[in-house]
Amino acid sequence: MKFSLFGRRVTVDFLFTALLAFLLFCDEKGAALAGLAAAFCHEMGHLVSMRLLEIPVKEFRFTPFGVAMVREESRQAGYLQDAIVSASGPLANLVLCGLCWMVGAGHTLFFQGNLLLALMNLLPVESFDGGQLLFSLFSFRFGVERAARVVQWISFFILVPLAACSFLLLFRSRYNISLLLVTFYLAGLLLKQGRFF
Repeated sequence: MKFSLFGRRVTVDFLFTALLAFLLFCDEKGAALAGLAAAFCHEMGHLVSMRLLEIPVKEFRFTPFGVAMVREESRQAGYLQDAIVSASGPLANLVLCGLCWMVGAGHTLFFQGNLLLALMNLLPVESFDGGQLLFSLFSFRFGVERAARVVQWISFFILVPLAACSFLLLFRSRYNISLLLVTFYLAGLLLKQGRFF
């Protein structure tokens, strides 16, 4: 599905819609709704920083792996600007966690969703914010090719133990597939093309 919103193209993948419908249908305790609210705040963190850095967005793409903000080709950001944009999503989630904690809402699903989203996105895995942040900083210091190789190796060394732990958890619990799904999600992110925020 494609449409325009405020002069920006919006593309919504069918799998995104199907996954969203499935999560909301199975959501008995409100966890999916809290997670979606945390994800919205995360993406707004990226969007606000792009706006402040005057990085124009041409298109928004909603996929099962996240939201892609496609930039105008005429305006490329520098590595330090990329690093700021990458860090701004998890930072928004952590700020909300701090606010929830200060007002005594540290036990809520919204707090947990923000904390989980921030920690997961800060993993130094390619296509996650943590991986993009490392790539931007390494590119600034060592060049693009070397930075890409280093981030790929770091991603691999994060993903392999995580996969081993997920299978171990699956065999020991006989039903808990949550970590395995996270591992497949990370592997899917590594296989996809493009840089997602």
